[in-house]
Amino acid sequence: MSLVQVNDQLTNIAQIVRRCPTVTLRRAFVRAYREFCEQTKFVTVNAAGTTTAGVAQYDMGSDPYLEIIGLRAVQITQTIGGRDQKWPALPSDPSTWNPNLPQGRPTVFAYVPHGQFALHTVPDGEYGIAYTAVVQPKSENVSWVPSAALSQFSNEIEAGALAYLLRIPGEPWTDPNMAERHDRDFRAGIANAKAQVQRNHNMGSQRVRPRPFVR
Repeated sequence: MSLVQVNDQLTNIAQIVRRCPTVTLRRAFVRAYREFCEQTKFVTVNAAGTTTAGVAQYDMGSDPYLEIIGLRAVQITQTIGGRDQKWPALPSDPSTWNPNLPQGRPTVFAYVPHGQFALHTVPDGEYGIAYTAVVQPKSENVSWVPSAALSQFSNEIEAGALAYLLRIPGEPWTDPNMAERHDRDFRAGIANAKAQVQRNHNMGSQRVRPRPFVR
């Protein structure tokens, strides 16, 4: 996944909230980006792994700049006679799973906080797994963030940062009225990104191209 430095994204914000410390600007920007990702599930990363017989739950790894907050798609592969058979696992509520079923070919999955997922039925052998994980910046203190959302929604994420900064009381830049305007722009961007994610899902464009998640 392509990452960009947070400090390089602060120019427009700094021009509005003059005299705001850089560390505060940086945290406000990442705070808005994290909220955008959490609300929209827009930013994703693809990865791959392999099941183990008798093991239902798997860890998706870790990254110094990103944390996994969901799982959008899972594809299973089984090799039989030198030929690959592929099928999508479907999202499912694990409370409906029958624990008494024998091990077999997994057909459904569920995300397990934090950064894990479970398969059902429990795999009876080695299957290839390719999955699309939903991610967000790891904390407000990171110095790098994904570029994925910024090509389309940089203005909206900046608006989210400004909405937060302009509401801080007692500062030279405090302006609650302007904060409300920026907050509306931020919420509109979140709504547009949510709609785009849903459109892509409905169109079946969720093709998984696996690559290692752990950096």
